[in-house]
Amino acid sequence: MRRLNLPGNKYKGINIYCSKCNKYFSRTKKIKHPTDETKDLPEPICGDSGKKLKTCNNFDKHKFKLRTHIPGTHNGVISTTVDTRNYNEAIIKAIEFQNQSQEKFNVQDSNQTSAKKRIYLFDAQIEYLDFLVNVGVPEHQKVERSDNYIKEVKANLLLFNDAMSKNKIQTKILRLDNIEDLHVGFFHAFLLDEKKYANKTYNSKMGALRGFFKWSIKRYKLKTHNIFEDVRGRATSREVKTITKKEFNDLLNIILPEGGILQLGGKAREKKNMYRPYLKDGIELCLHTGGRREEVVELKWNMIYEVEGIPTYIAMQNLKVERMLGDGFNENVAPKIIPITEGLMNLLERLNYQEHKNSDDYIICPDRKGSSHKYIMESLSRGFSHYYKQLDAGRELQLKCLRKTYLTYLEAALRGDTKNLSSHTTDEVLHKHYIDEKIVHKAVREVAIFG
Repeated sequence: MRRLNLPGNKYKGINIYCSKCNKYFSRTKKIKHPTDETKDLPEPICGDSGKKLKTCNNFDKHKFKLRTHIPGTHNGVISTTVDTRNYNEAIIKAIEFQNQSQEKFNVQDSNQTSAKKRIYLFDAQIEYLDFLVNVGVPEHQKVERSDNYIKEVKANLLLFNDAMSKNKIQTKILRLDNIEDLHVGFFHAFLLDEKKYANKTYNSKMGALRGFFKWSIKRYKLKTHNIFEDVRGRATSREVKTITKKEFNDLLNIILPEGGILQLGGKAREKKNMYRPYLKDGIELCLHTGGRREEVVELKWNMIYEVEGIPTYIAMQNLKVERMLGDGFNENVAPKIIPITEGLMNLLERLNYQEHKNSDDYIICPDRKGSSHKYIMESLSRGFSHYYKQLDAGRELQLKCLRKTYLTYLEAALRGDTKNLSSHTTDEVLHKHYIDEKIVHKAVREVAIFG
């Protein structure tokens, strides 16, 4: 765990509080006197040892403490601790806390009216993150977004702030309508020269800021151009990584409890077991259905449909499209049709298809009392990566390569009809509950993963 530090020009209202000695620290090192540059303010003293703060052994007891003045009072102060050890995140939480305090006490200070005319970057970022989680969003405009997506957006906004800080721009007083090409240029250089991101990652980061500014222009009715629209996407080469038959078989053979131990870093040298009883079945199901991990984890036995008594296809929810459209707009989303090929049927029989047929049980990990869907998804991804590394194949593959492998063989067999099964386009597989059985039967006959 790293020590908490405060910069010399820290954001007003952020302190460090030690629960060991019950002492507040407004600085963590020697700084210049705020009114007399010929003098220094010394490094603060630890309340427990009586020595300089940097020697304190209780830094795990230190937390960022936010304090703000109660509007309408002389010395009234309210405070709260925040569960983060990242200074930039603490600033965002401090602004949120100050705004909430203003609303709570329902008092306007003399500058509030004029301040409303100025939209500051930090304020807009906070409101945008609230918007993404549907805080204050009218019911008819709400859209469900994944936690990972929201975390990624937040990380990209903080990255932009880091780029500004590196160029001595105080983001807490930077107005949205003052952001120009100069600032975009700083961010561009920061991503490529400082972070050394690849072109694909660069495009993703720029895209996140483009989306934020598009929202801001509409939200605040800014009379300005979205300058991130002028950023050219950098060239990317798309490498479709698939797994070979030998690699896949070798992988399944080494998925055993004794090979699941992962040595973690840190002083404690902790170990974690990546093996799960459902890991091998889950990986095989990913390969033979081509489903995203969320879709595979949600698969139930009653999603399997028979034609003339023969298991023929799985109707899998298109969760990604349903989530994008939102509740009330996703009732007619066509499911993804997964043909039950010979390889998939063999797997289902090994998992006792006849016994579970038509039941509402999950196909993998049916007993989920102690495991959330998210936990199972993460276990599949991390378990695949852990065991694949042990193959020492000279390259890195992730769980999503199984989906790419499936679609590669599907496209080779169907030659153009793949879109009618994988839902990669808006073409509907179902038309008034009718399934094009010719395509399904063709897939059942001709699709063989690994030949």
